[in-house]
Amino acid sequence: MLKFKTQPVGSIENLRGRVERLVREPVEKLHKTNQLSLDLPYANNTVLIDHPSKSIASFLDFVTDAIPDGDVYLFGGVLRDLAIFGRKGFNSDIDLVVEGDWTQFVSYLESLNAFKNKFGGYRLTIGGWPVDIWNARETWAIKQGLVQYKGIASLTETTVLNWDAILMNWRTRNFIYREKYFEEITERILDVVLEENPSPRGMAVRVFRHFYFKGAEKITKRAAAYLSICAKKYSFEEIKYAEVRSYSNTLIKPAVYKFFKNIDVSKDQDLEEQFIVVGNLIMKELDIH
Repeated sequence: MLKFKTQPVGSIENLRGRVERLVREPVEKLHKTNQLSLDLPYANNTVLIDHPSKSIASFLDFVTDAIPDGDVYLFGGVLRDLAIFGRKGFNSDIDLVVEGDWTQFVSYLESLNAFKNKFGGYRLTIGGWPVDIWNARETWAIKQGLVQYKGIASLTETTVLNWDAILMNWRTRNFIYREKYFEEITERILDVVLEENPSPRGMAVRVFRHFYFKGAEKITKRAAAYLSICAKKYSFEEIKYAEVRSYSNTLIKPAVYKFFKNIDVSKDQDLEEQFIVVGNLIMKELDIH
């Protein structure tokens, strides 16, 4: 069941407006309207920035001016949720990536006592909002050689899900995204971009949750195969434990897990045919008419 009604963006301009409205909200409003889950192992080490502190936008303006030969990009989840649900649907942390003089930028972050995580990024809290900042050239998939860095657009090939494959250049307000991104958002087609991840069980949980909680209406064969493999690799108890540990709640239903576990990607039978057969069996088992 969706917590928020989907409101897919109708255009790039529409998404740009949603971003502007979010990041320019005053600190007081952010504190009142957002209940954030900070259960990451380094969450207690985040630091509140006193200046600039009126809004996320003021911080982005500040750091953009601080690296005149580089750029700062909003990336992934914040843009995804704004594109699908609008402002009410975003209640998470904000990911930023920096392309430019990372060494100089790190000195600035360290002066703010930002906390360095195990993947080389930095976390800090701005006006009550958790922000993760990464070097574009040293994100996990790039460092592992899974994706070759050919410019900032390469990051759209490093996300687990197609809905996350979008960036916004804060200086120019331009967007960079995968082909058919807005079509897939509008039609809510869920796909897997990169299966490799440093936390495979955590990513399995994330894809299952997106399938259920983000309003997916269609799923590609690749995504279905990925969920099938995950369901066979991890028990439902393992999935549920990891979900509760990361999100402090559980949304993944046993029937959804069982559905994908019963899909056999090795069979010659078409996946769409299997969807019908397996779905009917599960509905019959649950006595759903």
